[in-house]
Amino acid sequence: MRFKLEARPEPSRLMSYLSPLIAVALTLLCGLVFSLFLGQNPLATFYAFFIAPIDDLYGLGELGLKATPLMLIAVGLAIGFRANVWNIGAEG
Repeated sequence: MRFKLEARPEPSRLMSYLSPLIAVALTLLCGLVFSLFLGQNPLATFYAFFIAPIDDLYGLGELGLKATPLMLIAVGLAIGFRANVWNIGAEG
């Protein structure tokens, strides 16, 4: 017996909303499992990963300092992709 993948005529509206939420939930669950596997407190791990970088002005400044070049690269690549020019010399 052979299985065949067929495209749906119209994507499910419910799954278009749920799939990003499911992806985030599975990512957090994997982080929780890895944190427990390494013997760390999962709440402290999530705090250090999500809250600590934006907890004070220094952290916000560092976040902006590191995010700005990545955003500029992303904008440049988006312009090139919209123009159907494939930029092979992209960072990363």
